[in-house]
Amino acid sequence: MRLLRAELAKLNRPLAWGVAAAAALFCVLLAAGGAHNAAVGARSAPRSLPSCAAMGVRAGPLCTRALAIERSRLTEILAGPAQVAAQLSPAQAGAESAGLMASLPGALALALLAGGHAGGEWSGRTVKNLLTQCGRRWRLTAAMLGSLWLAGVGLMTVCWAALAVTGPVLARLNNLPAPDATAGHEVSLALSQCGRALLVLAVFAAIGVLASVLTRGTIGTTATAAGAVVAMLVLASLPGVAGWSPATWVQGWMGFPAGQASITALPTNFWSRFIGPGGAPGPWSGLAGLVGLLMATMLLAGRVFRRADVTG
Repeated sequence: MRLLRAELAKLNRPLAWGVAAAAALFCVLLAAGGAHNAAVGARSAPRSLPSCAAMGVRAGPLCTRALAIERSRLTEILAGPAQVAAQLSPAQAGAESAGLMASLPGALALALLAGGHAGGEWSGRTVKNLLTQCGRRWRLTAAMLGSLWLAGVGLMTVCWAALAVTGPVLARLNNLPAPDATAGHEVSLALSQCGRALLVLAVFAAIGVLASVLTRGTIGTTATAAGAVVAMLVLASLPGVAGWSPATWVQGWMGFPAGQASITALPTNFWSRFIGPGGAPGPWSGLAGLVGLLMATMLLAGRVFRRADVTG
């Protein structure tokens, strides 16, 4: 615990505070844009379905199919404001924050923190001093993982707080309707998603620790950790291997919708939009895959660190 507290104390630096402020600002700007888009879309949506002649479709099966598509699109647009208002409620904002931090924004934020925190120990040539005080490399590796993971949890909490304060204001400014869900349901959803996000944040932190012992530098750690996340998403888009990609494990475990559209009123995550529909495992398969990835990553990081030369 003493080593973990020391690692957390070293995170009290301008980089960590800057990343936290940037994450909160990103969440608020995303919410502002989503609320505005939902309100504008609802105001500009037609109040009735167009005729087949207006759509340039002859009467018959094609007309029926076109009307069904238009009806589905209109229903989604009209339901958008209420859905966004629910996402911006103080309780359910936790689910929104968890989805963002357990996807690409959180992965990139932890990659940046890993570069300055874990990779910075190598660039600053302070690893030897740490080992002199600690003596066991596995303890130092575990402390780095724990501190980065707690930093990710802190980012998620900061985003939740920012959305909880600004969300109701944005909903009122854009005249969004009151959400239909009960407070108990919103709290249950938020706590469930935040709990699931803890494992994903631990995986992101482990990737950062592994990148630090492989590259032994600030820039190399950030670039390698971010590149690993991008590679996960690329693998998830390839047919035949998508089901074995860690990106789909995250999608299955978090329950992110498959094939989410690139433009939505307020995205619940920035992950599933990069993955094609289909191929996502169930939550338990995602859990098993992420736990295995976490253990394998930390075992590899410990093995590399154990053989690393830190005499310089």
